[in-house]
Amino acid sequence: MFTKLFKKYPKQNAGSQFYFLKLAYIFSLLLYQQVANADTFAIEGGKWFDGMGFKPAIWFVDENGLLTKTRPQEVDYIIDARGKFVVPPYAEGHNHNLQNPWGIKNFGALQVKSGVFYSVQMCSFGKGLETQFSGEDTMDVLFASDCITASDGHPLRVILNGKKNVTNDELKSAQEMVMVAEDKGDLDQIWEKVEANHPSFIKIILVGSEKFEERHGDKKYLGVNGLNPKLVPVIVERAHKLGIPVVAHVDTAHDAMIAIKAGVDILGHLPGYRIARNEGFDRQDYVLNDAVIAAAAKQGTKLIATASVPSEHSYPEDELKEIQTVQKDNLSRLRNAGVPLLMGSDNFSGTVLREIRYLDTLDIAPREVLLKSLTMDTPKWMFPERHLGSFSEGAEGSFLILEGNPLEDLGFLDKIYIGVKQGHILVSSPSSN
Repeated sequence: MFTKLFKKYPKQNAGSQFYFLKLAYIFSLLLYQQVANADTFAIEGGKWFDGMGFKPAIWFVDENGLLTKTRPQEVDYIIDARGKFVVPPYAEGHNHNLQNPWGIKNFGALQVKSGVFYSVQMCSFGKGLETQFSGEDTMDVLFASDCITASDGHPLRVILNGKKNVTNDELKSAQEMVMVAEDKGDLDQIWEKVEANHPSFIKIILVGSEKFEERHGDKKYLGVNGLNPKLVPVIVERAHKLGIPVVAHVDTAHDAMIAIKAGVDILGHLPGYRIARNEGFDRQDYVLNDAVIAAAAKQGTKLIATASVPSEHSYPEDELKEIQTVQKDNLSRLRNAGVPLLMGSDNFSGTVLREIRYLDTLDIAPREVLLKSLTMDTPKWMFPERHLGSFSEGAEGSFLILEGNPLEDLGFLDKIYIGVKQGHILVSSPSSN
């Protein structure tokens, strides 16, 4: 039983109306309204995730929105977390659903409500949107704005809404939404924009690169091809000279080999999320070579698997089983080699929680490893300059209090009692009111 789960202390004269308003914030307000000062918190009685398990602790959040073991002189909220479990907020390493006002309107509130306080939007310029995600009381979004592909490459078919027979004007309009490179001359032309944008990441597109010469220019593959693989090392070298990490969209094992050999920082997909026999590929084309995996581990390449993508399709049971067998084999060998796994779903209409659940069903890592990726490793990769994704003195005062232990049941990842980011309440359950 809980009596007063939250109380204003010692500022009780502020009035009950203010108190209830504090707990009734919704995402639309958080998105557009800035709050000057963080609230202070005392979180008592909970068990806190340390990357391996949960341990009892008492933490405070000071007026600067930072965690501390020293009780602030004034405490705005006392949270009784007895019987509850505390984790850092969730991070989405690969999505496309907050790239424009329509996406924010339809999927923004879902992210925050689900505890996803950090997100990377791939192939998105984010023009005019950055200010909506710039506060301590909003979720944080990074835009991998510079997306380099071929003139008939992915994601053009997505931009064209799946249309295959397009006019030259329609294709040109779609191409203007990405960066097109057919040769080094094109790279020279677009590189001025890259230098001016200096994005958080550059994303390059590789799709079936072993068949590039055969597929390039074939209208059958318009909008789903990838870069000329010969350009990849040139792009990576130039990006690294600017200090910009490179994320590679890869489809086949050969794509991954090209990317890793060139020194990319992140594989944006795990080969094997599909087996495209209709395009002349077979199962073995998606199985990573041990030497490639060893090279990835040696140079520190990280993986955002987006392994749960097959969940979006109604594969026959035997096809799904084949895909999952390839995925499990690739993931197990990558993990055994020490390639870091970051959490990202490419789940446009949902959240990254689909990914952790899917990976759990593949049984490729203990739950504590998957939870650490979701709450610690991925946000630290996104914001290396910030002290987040951990519970330590001076870290950002951001946390989710869950109703139960997610290491015993991942369903508790959805059961958020209260979510706080840098001293601001972003989400609270009815029971917390």
